[in-house]
Amino acid sequence: MRWEEWREQYYRIARTLELDPAKDREATAIMSSLIESIDPKPLLAKLQSSIEGQDIVVCGAGPSLGPALDRIAEDGHWEERVYVAADGATSAFLERGLGCDIIVTDLDGCVDDIRAMIHKKALGVVHAHGDNIDKLISRVPELGEVLASTQVEPLSNVFLWGGFTDGDRACYIVSHYHPRSVTLLGMDFGDVVGHWSKPGHNTDFIASERKRRKLEIAQELITNLRRRGVLPQPP
Repeated sequence: MRWEEWREQYYRIARTLELDPAKDREATAIMSSLIESIDPKPLLAKLQSSIEGQDIVVCGAGPSLGPALDRIAEDGHWEERVYVAADGATSAFLERGLGCDIIVTDLDGCVDDIRAMIHKKALGVVHAHGDNIDKLISRVPELGEVLASTQVEPLSNVFLWGGFTDGDRACYIVSHYHPRSVTLLGMDFGDVVGHWSKPGHNTDFIASERKRRKLEIAQELITNLRRRGVLPQPP
C-alpha cells in the first residue's frame, strides 16, 4: 500500500488514540537499522508464495481461538490451509503442538513463543510503532530473519501494508497477495480479551477502554476490506 492511500486513515486513528506520529517514525527508523543486514527480497517472495491463491486462516488471540483451532485440527484438512497468527495467537498454536506459517506481531504477546515459532520456520512480520521501541531493540536481534512493517511512511526495508492492530494488519497483508479465501478465527471484538494477548495472564480478562477502542478500529478496518472485496470469504 502506498502511504498516500493509508495516510488519512492513519491520522484519524492517531487522533482517536492520541498517538505521536513522530514516535512511530522513530520506531520505523530504529527497526530499519536493526534489520539492515537482512535482505527482504526472498522473505517477500516467500510471503507472496505462501498466500497467493491459497486458503488462508487468520487467527486473532480472542477467547474463541482455542476451541476453533481444536475443531480445525480434528477435521482432517489442516495441511490444506495456510495459518497466520496475530501476535499472542502464536502461543495458542504452540500449546496444541500446532504450527503456523506466518506471524504478524508488534511483540506484545509472549516473545519467547514467537521466537520459537519463527525458529520453526514461520515467517515473522514484526511491526514498529512508538510504543514498542524498547521491545524492538531488545528482542528483534534474537528473532533471526524477519520482515518489518510500519504504520507511517515506509522505508526500503520496513514496509507498509496498512492496518493498525496485529489482527487487522494481518488481514491487510494477506489481502495484498490475492488469497483464494480468508477465514478469521479468534477475532473477538467484544469486551473480553484472550489471555494469549498479554504475557502473565492465565485467564481471559476484561478489555480496558483503550483496548476496546482498538478493537473497534480493528473491526472497522476488517469490515472495510470485506466491503471492498479484497478479503475473500470462504466458499
